[in-house]
Amino acid sequence: MTTSPRWRSVLAPAALAAALAAAPLTTAGTAQAGDHTTPRPPHPLKAAYPEKPSFPRKPAYPERPAFPEKPSFPERPSYPEKPAYPEKPVHPVKPAYPERPSLPERPSYPVKPVYPEKPSYPVKPAYPERPSFPEKPAYPEKPSLPRKPAQPEKPAYPERPAYPEKPAYPEKPSYPEKPAYPVKPAYPVKPTQPEKPAYPERPAYPEKPSYPEKPAYPEKPSYPERPAYPEKPSYPEKPSYPEKPAHPEKPQERHEKSEHKGGEEGHDESAHGGEQED
Repeated sequence: MTTSPRWRSVLAPAALAAALAAAPLTTAGTAQAGDHTTPRPPHPLKAAYPEKPSFPRKPAYPERPAFPEKPSFPERPSYPEKPAYPEKPVHPVKPAYPERPSLPERPSYPVKPVYPEKPSYPVKPAYPERPSFPEKPAYPEKPSLPRKPAQPEKPAYPERPAYPEKPAYPEKPSYPEKPAYPVKPAYPVKPTQPEKPAYPERPAYPEKPSYPEKPAYPEKPSYPERPAYPEKPSYPEKPSYPEKPAHPEKPQERHEKSEHKGGEEGHDESAHGGEQED
């Protein structure tokens, strides 16, 4: 906020106006609470409801007859005894596994160098004590509300008169029997349709005319002979590669693989050499 003298002259009257507006509100609220001491007039009583008639009790249901006893089921026959399973053959004892050879001792790792000690950090300064907050003022006690008047007791409802018994309904008259429907007359026999006449035979199609023969194509002219290409110059002969050193002799187990690989390499070199010569 600014501390200019202009702002000070404006803020001082605004604070006084707010304090003066809040003062009469508190006094008016306490004055209204004291005016509600007079009791309210009693409410008008409602009309009493008539008593409901007592309905006749329902007759008890007749007892059901006891069910007849069920016949007992015959005993089931016992199953025949099953034959015993044959004994299984004994498996031969497995041979013991040979002992594993002991692994050679591993070389000891070199001792790691000791890391230098970390420097100690300076001690942080203690924070200053915070000032204690002032105690809050106690709230004023709320005014006690006036007690409400007790409501008057409701009068008892009068007993309703019993309803008269309803008269029994008269029996319905029996309807007269319906007359039987007359028998339907039989339909007349349909007349037979006359036979259809046969279709006349169709005339044969006339023969198609033969197409005229196509003329022969003229012979193509003979093209002139092409001139012969000039002979290509012969490339210079390539220098021969130096002889490779002989490999040392290999053991018998890998001798076949080395021969197979050598044959493939020779075949590839011959193929590449033939392409280069061409």
